[in-house]
Formats: sequence, structure tokens, C-alpha cells
Amino acid sequence: MAINNSSGDNLQLNEVIVAMVPWPEHGHLNPLFLLSRFIASHNIPVHFLCLTARNHDLKKRLQGVRRNATDENLHFCDLSVPKTEAESDKDLFLENLGKSICEKCHLLSKNTKRLVIIHDCLMITYIRDLHSIPNIKCYSFHSISSFVRYSTFRQVLHIADEDQDKLIQELGDQFPTVESTFGPHLEEYIQEEREWKLNSGVVLNSFRELEGKYLDSLAIHAEDNTPVWCLGPFHMLLESSVDSCNRSVQHVSLEFLDKQDANSVIFVSFGTTTTLSQDQVNDLALGLEQSNYKFIWVVRDADDERLDTENNSEGKDGRVVLPEGFEKRVEGRGMVVRNWAPQLEILGHTSTGGFMSHCGWNSCMESISMGVPIASWPVHVDQPYNTVFITNVLKIGISVWKWTRREEIVPAAAIEKAVKTLMGTPEGEEMRQRAVELSNKIKNSVSHGHGGLARKEMESFISNITNN
Repeated sequence: MAINNSSGDNLQLNEVIVAMVPWPEHGHLNPLFLLSRFIASHNIPVHFLCLTARNHDLKKRLQGVRRNATDENLHFCDLSVPKTEAESDKDLFLENLGKSICEKCHLLSKNTKRLVIIHDCLMITYIRDLHSIPNIKCYSFHSISSFVRYSTFRQVLHIADEDQDKLIQELGDQFPTVESTFGPHLEEYIQEEREWKLNSGVVLNSFRELEGKYLDSLAIHAEDNTPVWCLGPFHMLLESSVDSCNRSVQHVSLEFLDKQDANSVIFVSFGTTTTLSQDQVNDLALGLEQSNYKFIWVVRDADDERLDTENNSEGKDGRVVLPEGFEKRVEGRGMVVRNWAPQLEILGHTSTGGFMSHCGWNSCMESISMGVPIASWPVHVDQPYNTVFITNVLKIGISVWKWTRREEIVPAAAIEKAVKTLMGTPEGEEMRQRAVELSNKIKNSVSHGHGGLARKEMESFISNITNN
């Protein structure tokens, strides 16, 4: 099969080609990247259409990973848009990015009987020209949880729900609002999504035993019978098929964990889009130090999310300043990791007993799948809703600080208390046991041997995109 790495030229005619169209920000890339690799493992050519800098980052992630031969079916299609446009107008930039995506899809469609396009739901506005391609099937990917989708849809569309009304009454002003998270344009987006005609199905990074109630509620209020596939956790499906987690060189954080007792270390990481202020870094350091618990702390600035960047956009090393003498005082008990850390492998290590997280959905899914309870510290968008789901619905975590006080510096005393509660109390142990039970359900759901539901859904999805 001759496939060009950067365009739709020189392709032999295929039964099916898949084009992945992510939203070009880091938190949205990884799930579709993992899904791309899994689909490619079924001997289906997959083209990942994204900005050059973002593709560069993804290619780096493959370095050192034990790759399967089917990774040869994964092709990075680098897209670029003039820098001046991004600087002056983000919408104009995205419109031009959408045009580039549609042009590439037109080229790909000429070399296959069917072009399957799996796009981030946020890209709908910018890829409307796809309707002129006769042999396409489009699937919309949602990077947020079904709990978040339902909670926000319910607020915008004024849907009655006795159970959630009770939860809101219980939490009072700690239950997030659309205005404090997604902002004023969500209603417009929801309407646009409901009017999108090129939708052959919806793909979610979740699993039914976790969010079935909210999936059912969304289905009741849907305007059509569009099929929904819960294919998550993507990393576990991928791991069982192409052995993605094995690296040729072990990261220093894993060597540290190998020397610790079971469930004795808390992992602290705020994802790729959060930069803490210097005052907040100081209080976080003090809280971890005063807790006297072992920790691994990923200290880094947020990745560069500027859409116009043509450079490596991952967080820069060494820009976060820690309190003087901190690393010396916690030596042997705490480890500071600057820049990238193997989060999934850290969470999966037996020595990891807790996770202090911003509660992005990708991180939540990874932590749940590994049976690790969460000390939640949400920052923006869907994260406050995820916090409610983790702490009040699943009951596998605690809140570090109140969402209504998000503009304040979280004091060291609150951080210390959260760590001690999660790591050293009966309450924390109960959360850990519930997290382990959920993890076991997920593993059975993904397993070949148990006829897992997630496995069956993935097989159903592969069948849907490959058959007429």
C-alpha cells in the first residue's frame, strides 16, 4: 500500500480511509491520537490532519514506544496557515485551517471507496464544505464526559431532572454553572451541533458502566437516533492491542516509585494547559512539604496553545521557580519532574496511591482506569463538572478548594489537608477501594476474555466504518 505522508496523492484505491480531524489544542489531541493508532491496528489507513507543530509533538511521543507494525498505517498530514492570520483573528485562522482540512479530505476521497472522517465536535463550524464529498461518513468525537454534556445541555435546554436537582440542592453554589465554565456561547454551539447533518455517529472516550445513566438521558432528549459508541478508555484498548505502554528506557519517576511502598505516593500534575502563578507554586510546594507524604510533582508551564506556532509547542523546561531549598528539604521523599512525565505509567504503578489533578477528562479516565482516587483542583471549562462527578457521584475523590473561590490562592494548609485526607485516612481508603472497583469493571469491559462491553463496542464501531 503506497501512501504519501503529507497529502492525498499517490494512494492506491482503498476500501476505507480514515481522516482524523482534531481540535488543534493539546487536551483534544491525545484521545484521537490513541483512537487513530487503534483503528490503524485493524489494517485501516488513518491520516491525522493537524497543524505541523502539533503533529511534531505527537511524533515525539511515539519515539521510544514499542511500536506495532500496524503503526505503519498511521500517517501525519501536516497543515499550516499563514501566521499573520492567527495573530489577528483566531476565527479566521480556524476557517482557513478548515479549508485546508476539506481540501485534504477531497484528495483522500478520490483514492478510496469510502472516506471516514472522525472530527472533534468543536470543528463542526469550520468543516462544513465536507458535505460536497459524496463518499464520506462523518463521526463526531466529544472530548468531555457524558456527565458534563448532560449537565450543560440540561442547563441550556432547561431539562427537568429530579436526581440532578437534588445534587444541585446539596452542593448549592458549588455546582458549576455554564456561565462560570464554558461561557456565553455554549447555547449557540449546542444548537449548531444539533443542526449538523453529516453525523453518522458519536464517539466518546468513556464506558457505559461509568456513565450509562447520562448517556441514556442524552439519548432521550436527542432529536434523532444517531448511534453512540463509548470506546474508552482509549489507552486501555490500545494497550491490549499494540502494547503501547512499553518503553525502551524507564523514566526516572518510575525508578523512584519502584523503591516505595504500595499506595504511599501522591502524583501531582495539572495537565498541559495550566500554568500556576508563582504565589500558588510556593503554597503548593509548602503544602506538599508539610504533608510529610511522598510525592511526584510535575512542575512545568502550560504547553504553547498558540495556533500560529510553528515550533515545538510542549511546555518549556525550567521556567517554574520553586521555593529556595525546597528540593533539598524533600530529597528522598519527593521528586520534582520538569517537563514531560509518563502519567499513565505513574498512575498504574502500585506505589501510587493518589492523584492531585486539574480533573481534565483525559486525566480522570486514566486515574479511574488505574484505580487511583483524585484530589481535584479544577481550573476551567469542564473540569469543575468533572470534579462534581468524581467527588459527589462516583465518590472517588475530594475537592482541594471550593470552585466559588477559584480566584484565590489555594493556601498551603488546604493542600496539606487534602493530601493527608486522600492518603492517610479511612475516608481516603474508602475512595481508593471504590476507585479500584471501577478499575476492575473497566478492565473487564475492555478484556477479550471477558467479552467486555467496551471491546464489543469497538468491534461494532470498526464494523460500522468498514461495512456498507
